[in-house]
Amino acid sequence: MSSGVPPPNIPSARGATPSAAAALAVAAAPHLRSQSPRPALDRRVTPVEGVLAAQSDMHNFLGQSHGPLFDAAMKYIDAAGIQRDQMSYIVFALAAAYLVFGSAARLLCNLIGFGYPTYASVKAIRTKDTDDDTVWLIYWTCFAVLYLCDFFSEAILSFFPFYYILKACFLVYLYLPQTQGSVMFYETVVDPLVVFVDKNIDKYYHKKSV
Repeated sequence: MSSGVPPPNIPSARGATPSAAAALAVAAAPHLRSQSPRPALDRRVTPVEGVLAAQSDMHNFLGQSHGPLFDAAMKYIDAAGIQRDQMSYIVFALAAAYLVFGSAARLLCNLIGFGYPTYASVKAIRTKDTDDDTVWLIYWTCFAVLYLCDFFSEAILSFFPFYYILKACFLVYLYLPQTQGSVMFYETVVDPLVVFVDKNIDKYYHKKSV
């Protein structure tokens, strides 16, 4: 597994939506892997920059050959007069609708959150390089923190029916190699939260020992 390869400089697909571009970008650039956490932070990748990079990778992916089954499906779409980008957006629009109205919306949201990350984590474990292991470990700590929100999902859904769409998009943003979202979330939320817990534990045991 290679690491530290910057996203290719490819023109962005026209009319692409961030959620659709983000979800396909992982498949579009399997050669891209997260850098070590500190260099990733030093790059200062903004969410907009990351999504645009993912958008370009998705556009590039759809224009390439990926086996007989994929190529046959793309030829059928082309013959129907539908642009490949448009078809991908239709698919994601259907997924978004299911995340609002589907009976298994929570399951689909969680599959989006741990499907590809599980695969990539296993691949990272098999390599000798530890940088990618660290990045995926950071993602899973972020995932665990966000998973706690599901305890309140029923209450949230009662006044905000787009909860699972928002969560799914955010999870994709966290694990995309182009956005490095998990590193930023870890540095700004998870790590300070652990520091806060450690300080209170130390205060508690210090009071007991006095």
